[in-house]
Amino acid sequence: MSAEGLKEKKENILKMINEKEKLLKEGRFYADSSLDVVFMIDTTGSMDPYIDEVKHNMIRIIENILEYSPKVRMGFVAYKDHGDEGEDEYYLTKILPLTFDRKDITEFIHSSELYIGEGGGGPEAVECALREAVVFHWNKAAPKAIILIGDKPPHGVIDGLKSCTRMRDYREEVKALKKKQIKIYTVLCNNTSETEGNFRWMANETGGAFFYLKEISDLSDLLTGICLKETGQLAYFERKMLGKGDEVPLSKKLLLLQLKDGATVKPNDSLPS
Repeated sequence: MSAEGLKEKKENILKMINEKEKLLKEGRFYADSSLDVVFMIDTTGSMDPYIDEVKHNMIRIIENILEYSPKVRMGFVAYKDHGDEGEDEYYLTKILPLTFDRKDITEFIHSSELYIGEGGGGPEAVECALREAVVFHWNKAAPKAIILIGDKPPHGVIDGLKSCTRMRDYREEVKALKKKQIKIYTVLCNNTSETEGNFRWMANETGGAFFYLKEISDLSDLLTGICLKETGQLAYFERKMLGKGDEVPLSKKLLLLQLKDGATVKPNDSLPS
Protein backbone atom coordinates (compact mmCIF):
# COMPACT_ATOMS: atom_id res chain seq x y z
CA MET A 1 0.00 0.00 0.00
CA SER A 2 1.29 3.44 -0.91
CA ALA A 3 2.15 6.05 1.69
CA GLU A 4 -0.91 8.02 0.61
CA GLY A 5 -3.10 4.95 1.01
CA LEU A 6 -1.71 4.26 4.50
CA LYS A 7 -2.36 7.86 5.48
CA GLU A 8 -5.96 7.67 4.27
CA LYS A 9 -6.50 4.38 6.12
CA LYS A 10 -5.10 5.87 9.34
CA GLU A 11 -7.34 8.92 9.00
CA ASN A 12 -10.43 6.71 8.51
CA ILE A 13 -9.58 4.66 11.60
CA LEU A 14 -9.08 7.79 13.68
CA LYS A 15 -12.37 9.15 12.37
CA MET A 16 -14.19 5.96 13.44
CA ILE A 17 -12.60 6.07 16.90
CA ASN A 18 -13.51 9.71 17.38
CA GLU A 19 -17.09 9.08 16.27
CA LYS A 20 -17.38 6.13 18.65
CA GLU A 21 -16.05 8.23 21.55
CA LYS A 22 -18.49 11.02 20.67
CA LEU A 23 -21.45 8.64 20.69
CA LEU A 24 -20.29 7.05 23.94
CA LYS A 25 -19.97 10.45 25.60
CA GLU A 26 -23.48 11.39 24.45
CA GLY A 27 -24.86 8.08 25.68
CA ARG A 28 -25.78 6.98 22.15
CA PHE A 29 -23.25 4.18 21.60
CA TYR A 30 -24.85 0.83 22.32
CA ALA A 31 -23.40 -1.74 19.95
CA ASP A 32 -22.85 -4.29 22.75
CA SER A 33 -25.56 -3.24 25.18
CA SER A 34 -27.23 -6.22 26.91
CA LEU A 35 -29.85 -4.01 28.58
CA ASP A 36 -30.90 -0.37 28.53
CA VAL A 37 -32.48 0.63 31.84
CA VAL A 38 -33.72 4.02 33.03
CA PHE A 39 -34.28 4.65 36.73
CA MET A 40 -37.19 7.10 37.00
CA ILE A 41 -37.42 8.63 40.48
CA ASP A 42 -39.86 11.01 42.13
CA THR A 43 -37.67 13.58 43.94
CA THR A 44 -40.40 15.37 45.91
CA GLY A 45 -40.38 15.67 49.69
CA SER A 46 -42.28 12.49 50.54
CA MET A 47 -39.64 10.41 48.73
CA ASP A 48 -36.64 11.53 50.81
CA PRO A 49 -35.91 8.18 52.54
CA TYR A 50 -36.18 6.21 49.29
CA ILE A 51 -33.85 8.57 47.43
CA ASP A 52 -31.36 8.39 50.31
CA GLU A 53 -31.40 4.60 50.01
CA VAL A 54 -30.54 4.82 46.30
CA LYS A 55 -27.88 7.51 46.83
CA HIS A 56 -26.14 5.61 49.61
CA ASN A 57 -26.14 2.33 47.69
CA MET A 58 -25.72 3.42 44.07
CA ILE A 59 -22.17 2.10 43.78
CA ARG A 60 -23.25 -1.27 45.22
CA ILE A 61 -26.24 -1.39 42.85
CA ILE A 62 -24.01 -0.73 39.84
CA GLU A 63 -21.40 -3.28 40.93
CA ASN A 64 -24.02 -5.98 41.61
CA ILE A 65 -25.60 -5.46 38.20
CA LEU A 66 -22.32 -5.34 36.31
CA GLU A 67 -20.93 -8.35 38.18
CA TYR A 68 -23.40 -10.55 36.30
CA SER A 69 -24.30 -8.35 33.30
CA PRO A 70 -21.34 -6.10 32.41
CA LYS A 71 -22.93 -4.54 29.33
CA VAL A 72 -25.85 -2.70 30.92
CA ARG A 73 -26.41 0.97 30.04
CA MET A 74 -28.11 3.03 32.72
CA GLY A 75 -29.89 6.37 32.62
CA PHE A 76 -31.93 8.49 35.01
CA VAL A 77 -35.00 10.70 34.95
CA ALA A 78 -35.58 12.60 38.20
CA TYR A 79 -38.88 14.45 38.33
CA LYS A 80 -40.94 16.78 40.47
CA ASP A 81 -44.18 18.60 39.60
CA HIS A 82 -45.47 21.74 37.97
CA GLY A 83 -45.69 24.98 39.93
CA ASP A 84 -43.55 26.56 42.62
CA GLU A 85 -42.84 23.25 44.41
CA GLY A 86 -41.03 21.96 41.35
CA GLU A 87 -40.84 23.38 37.86
CA ASP A 88 -40.95 27.09 38.78
CA GLU A 89 -38.52 26.98 41.69
CA TYR A 90 -36.30 23.93 41.04
CA TYR A 91 -36.86 21.73 37.99
CA LEU A 92 -39.52 19.64 36.34
CA THR A 93 -37.17 16.88 35.24
CA LYS A 94 -33.44 16.23 35.33
CA ILE A 95 -32.00 13.56 33.08
CA LEU A 96 -28.89 11.48 32.60
CA PRO A 97 -28.83 9.91 29.11
CA LEU A 98 -28.15 6.19 28.87
CA THR A 99 -24.48 5.53 29.53
CA PHE A 100 -21.97 2.83 30.43
CA ASP A 101 -19.96 5.32 32.51
CA ARG A 102 -20.13 4.49 36.24
CA LYS A 103 -18.66 7.87 37.16
CA ASP A 104 -21.40 9.73 35.29
CA ILE A 105 -24.07 7.64 37.02
CA THR A 106 -22.76 8.17 40.55
CA GLU A 107 -22.08 11.88 39.95
CA PHE A 108 -25.64 12.37 38.72
CA ILE A 109 -27.30 10.73 41.71
CA HIS A 110 -25.07 12.69 44.14
CA SER A 111 -25.28 16.00 42.28
CA SER A 112 -26.23 19.08 44.31
CA GLU A 113 -28.48 20.05 41.38
CA LEU A 114 -30.67 17.04 42.14
CA TYR A 115 -32.69 18.84 44.75
CA ILE A 116 -34.52 16.51 47.09
CA GLY A 117 -37.62 17.86 48.82
CA GLU A 118 -40.64 20.07 48.21
CA GLY A 119 -43.92 18.82 46.84
CA GLY A 120 -45.45 15.42 47.30
CA GLY A 121 -48.94 16.54 48.26
CA GLY A 122 -50.80 15.32 45.17
CA PRO A 123 -50.22 13.97 41.66
CA GLU A 124 -46.71 14.51 40.27
CA ALA A 125 -45.40 15.11 36.75
CA VAL A 126 -44.96 11.40 36.01
CA GLU A 127 -46.32 12.02 32.51
CA CYS A 128 -43.48 14.47 31.78
CA ALA A 129 -40.90 12.01 33.12
CA LEU A 130 -42.31 9.32 30.82
CA ARG A 131 -42.05 11.74 27.90
CA GLU A 132 -38.35 12.29 28.62
CA ALA A 133 -37.83 8.53 28.48
CA VAL A 134 -39.66 8.23 25.15
CA VAL A 135 -37.05 10.41 23.43
CA PHE A 136 -33.98 8.69 24.90
CA HIS A 137 -31.64 7.00 22.40
CA TRP A 138 -32.64 3.41 23.12
CA ASN A 139 -30.86 0.38 21.70
CA LYS A 140 -33.36 -1.25 19.34
CA ALA A 141 -31.70 -4.66 19.67
CA ALA A 142 -31.43 -4.88 23.48
CA PRO A 143 -34.07 -5.41 26.17
CA LYS A 144 -35.32 -2.06 27.44
CA ALA A 145 -36.83 -1.17 30.79
CA ILE A 146 -37.89 1.74 32.96
CA ILE A 147 -37.97 1.32 36.73
CA LEU A 148 -40.41 3.91 38.07
CA ILE A 149 -40.07 4.59 41.81
CA GLY A 150 -42.75 6.81 43.31
CA ASP A 151 -45.72 7.28 45.60
CA LYS A 152 -48.07 9.47 43.54
CA PRO A 153 -49.81 8.97 40.17
CA PRO A 154 -49.44 11.19 37.10
CA HIS A 155 -51.85 14.02 36.39
CA GLY A 156 -55.06 12.74 34.87
CA VAL A 157 -55.65 9.89 37.34
CA ILE A 158 -57.18 11.69 40.32
CA ASP A 159 -57.27 15.16 38.75
CA GLY A 160 -57.69 16.48 35.20
CA LEU A 161 -55.23 15.94 32.36
CA LYS A 162 -55.09 19.74 32.01
CA SER A 163 -53.30 19.87 35.36
CA CYS A 164 -50.18 19.05 33.36
CA THR A 165 -49.06 22.45 32.07
CA ARG A 166 -47.12 20.73 29.26
CA MET A 167 -50.35 19.06 28.09
CA ARG A 168 -48.89 15.58 28.36
CA ASP A 169 -51.20 12.59 28.60
CA TYR A 170 -49.61 9.72 30.53
CA ARG A 171 -51.63 7.21 28.48
CA GLU A 172 -50.09 8.46 25.24
CA GLU A 173 -46.58 8.35 26.71
CA VAL A 174 -47.11 4.77 27.88
CA LYS A 175 -48.39 3.89 24.41
CA ALA A 176 -45.25 5.38 22.84
CA LEU A 177 -42.99 3.44 25.21
CA LYS A 178 -44.88 0.23 24.51
CA LYS A 179 -44.41 0.79 20.78
CA LYS A 180 -40.64 0.92 21.39
CA GLN A 181 -40.89 -2.35 23.39
CA ILE A 182 -39.86 -0.65 26.63
CA LYS A 183 -41.17 -2.36 29.76
CA ILE A 184 -42.21 -0.29 32.76
CA TYR A 185 -41.49 -1.77 36.17
CA THR A 186 -43.30 0.21 38.85
CA VAL A 187 -42.28 0.35 42.52
CA LEU A 188 -44.94 1.72 44.87
CA CYS A 189 -43.55 3.47 47.95
CA ASN A 190 -46.86 3.67 49.85
CA ASN A 191 -50.26 1.96 49.77
CA THR A 192 -52.37 4.64 48.04
CA SER A 193 -55.01 2.81 46.00
CA GLU A 194 -55.13 5.37 43.16
CA THR A 195 -51.37 5.17 42.69
CA GLU A 196 -51.42 1.38 42.91
CA GLY A 197 -54.09 1.10 40.22
CA ASN A 198 -52.21 3.41 37.87
CA PHE A 199 -48.82 1.79 38.51
CA ARG A 200 -50.30 -1.65 37.91
CA TRP A 201 -51.83 -0.44 34.66
CA MET A 202 -48.55 0.96 33.34
CA ALA A 203 -46.70 -2.25 34.20
CA ASN A 204 -49.35 -4.54 32.69
CA GLU A 205 -49.68 -2.41 29.57
CA THR A 206 -45.96 -2.67 28.73
CA GLY A 207 -45.18 -6.19 29.93
CA GLY A 208 -43.35 -5.05 33.05
CA ALA A 209 -44.30 -5.78 36.65
CA PHE A 210 -45.68 -3.99 39.70
CA PHE A 211 -43.95 -4.17 43.08
CA TYR A 212 -44.90 -3.21 46.59
CA LEU A 213 -41.86 -2.09 48.57
CA LYS A 214 -42.15 -3.81 51.95
CA GLU A 215 -38.96 -2.29 53.40
CA ILE A 216 -37.02 0.78 52.23
CA SER A 217 -33.79 -1.18 52.73
CA ASP A 218 -34.94 -3.62 50.01
CA LEU A 219 -35.00 -0.97 47.28
CA SER A 220 -31.37 -1.46 46.22
CA ASP A 221 -31.80 -5.22 45.86
CA LEU A 222 -35.06 -4.72 43.97
CA LEU A 223 -33.43 -2.40 41.42
CA THR A 224 -30.59 -4.88 40.97
CA GLY A 225 -32.99 -7.82 40.68
CA ILE A 226 -35.15 -6.19 38.02
CA CYS A 227 -32.10 -5.46 35.87
CA LEU A 228 -30.76 -9.00 36.22
CA LYS A 229 -34.20 -10.44 35.51
CA GLU A 230 -34.14 -8.60 32.18
CA THR A 231 -30.64 -9.88 31.32
CA GLY A 232 -31.46 -13.45 32.33
CA GLN A 233 -29.05 -13.45 35.28
CA LEU A 234 -31.51 -13.33 38.17
CA ALA A 235 -30.74 -16.89 39.33
CA TYR A 236 -27.15 -15.93 40.15
CA PHE A 237 -28.25 -12.94 42.18
CA GLU A 238 -30.86 -15.07 43.95
CA ARG A 239 -28.21 -17.57 45.02
CA LYS A 240 -26.07 -14.73 46.33
CA MET A 241 -28.95 -13.27 48.35
CA LEU A 242 -30.06 -16.62 49.76
CA GLY A 243 -26.53 -17.70 50.60
CA LYS A 244 -27.07 -16.57 54.20
CA GLY A 245 -29.89 -19.09 54.67
CA ASP A 246 -32.19 -18.30 57.57
CA GLU A 247 -30.57 -14.89 58.01
CA VAL A 248 -32.32 -13.58 54.89
CA PRO A 249 -35.16 -11.24 55.97
CA LEU A 250 -38.72 -12.17 55.01
CA SER A 251 -39.07 -9.00 52.95
CA LYS A 252 -36.15 -10.02 50.71
CA LYS A 253 -37.57 -13.52 50.25
CA LEU A 254 -40.88 -11.97 49.19
CA LEU A 255 -39.02 -9.65 46.84
CA LEU A 256 -37.36 -12.64 45.15
CA LEU A 257 -40.73 -14.38 44.94
CA GLN A 258 -42.12 -11.41 43.02
CA LEU A 259 -39.09 -11.20 40.72
CA LYS A 260 -38.82 -14.92 40.04
CA ASP A 261 -42.43 -16.05 39.82
CA GLY A 262 -44.31 -12.84 39.16
CA ALA A 263 -46.28 -13.38 42.36
CA THR A 264 -48.51 -10.60 43.67
CA VAL A 265 -47.20 -9.77 47.13
CA LYS A 266 -48.78 -7.24 49.46
CA PRO A 267 -46.98 -5.41 52.28
CA ASN A 268 -48.28 -7.67 55.08
CA ASP A 269 -47.99 -11.01 53.23
CA SER A 270 -46.00 -13.97 54.52
CA LEU A 271 -44.21 -16.62 52.49
CA PRO A 272 -46.55 -19.26 51.00
CA SER A 273 -46.25 -22.69 52.59
